[in-house]
Amino acid sequence: MIAFLLISCGTASTPLTGASPSPVITALTGHIIFTRAGDKYGDDTVFVAKVDGTDEHQLSELTQGCCPWATRDGSRVLFAANAPDRRVTAVTENLDGSQRVLLPLPKGTLSLGPGPFSPDGTLVALEGFNESHSALEGIYLERASDGAGRRQVTKKHFFPGDFSPDGKQLLLFQNASVEHPLPGSLWLVNTDGSGLHQLTAAGTSVQCCFNYRWSPDGNKILFADQGILWTIAPDGSGLRQVFKDAEGRLAITPTWSPDGSMIMFALDPTPNPFEHPVNGMYVILANGSGLKQVIGGDDFKREPVWVSG
Repeated sequence: MIAFLLISCGTASTPLTGASPSPVITALTGHIIFTRAGDKYGDDTVFVAKVDGTDEHQLSELTQGCCPWATRDGSRVLFAANAPDRRVTAVTENLDGSQRVLLPLPKGTLSLGPGPFSPDGTLVALEGFNESHSALEGIYLERASDGAGRRQVTKKHFFPGDFSPDGKQLLLFQNASVEHPLPGSLWLVNTDGSGLHQLTAAGTSVQCCFNYRWSPDGNKILFADQGILWTIAPDGSGLRQVFKDAEGRLAITPTWSPDGSMIMFALDPTPNPFEHPVNGMYVILANGSGLKQVIGGDDFKREPVWVSG
C-alpha cells in the first residue's frame, strides 16, 4: 500500500454533550512534521514547521515522502524513500535535514515502508509488503540507526500505527480486504509477536490508512473515521466521539500533542485522505473544544506528527 501512496497517491467546534466550556487555545509549542500533496507536491512531500505554522521548511524531495514519524523529542524524523532498486524503504534524518540515513533492505523483493520509532528512539517498526511472496509480509522491527537486528513481528500484512508509551505493544491497522479497504480495524500485538488481537469491535470502522496514535499517558488510542475523531481504551472499552465539525468539514489524520492535552488534524471537504482538496491543519483541546487553525493555504495537508523539540 505504501508503494501505491508514493506513486499515485477561528470557528468554534461543537463540544461533546455535557462537556463544560474550555479555555481558548493560545500558546502552541514544539514542531510538527507533516505532508503536503497535489500539484508540485505529488502524493506526498514532507515538511517541518513550528506548531504555529512559522519557520516551515521542506524535508523530503518534491513528490518523495509519505507517512512521516519522529522520535518523541523530535531529534530524528523518518519517512518513506526509494531504495536504489526502487523498492520502498525509509530514511531517517535530523529535524534540520542533516545526517540522513537510508535504512537498508534485505536481498530480494521485500519493501519496508515507514512506521513509528520506539519511545526511546532506538527501534523502528516498518510495514513489510511483497506482492510476489506474501509470507514475507507483516510488521518488522529493526534498529533505527542502521537497520540491524531486523525481525518479523507479524506474519500477515498490517499498517504500523504506534508504539505504546511503555514500548511493549504495537498498534496496527488492517484493511477489511484488498477489494474493499474501508472500513478497517485496529489491532494490538506485543513487540515479541505474541498476543495479536483485534482492538476495535466488529462494526466499528477505522479510516485507512494514516495516523493511529496512542496517547502519551497510555490510556487512549486516537483515530478517525468518516470525518469524526474517536478515542478508545487499549482494552477495547470506552469508544468515545471526540470531535465532529459543526460546519460539516471532515477531520482526517489526527495526532496528539506531546503532553496529550491537544489533538492536531486536517479538516477537509471530503473524508478521503487520498484525495487532495484545499484544506487546513487545526488543533483542539483533548476534550474536543477550542478549534484553532494553525496552517492554512491553498493546498492539501495531512499526517501531522507533533514533537516537543
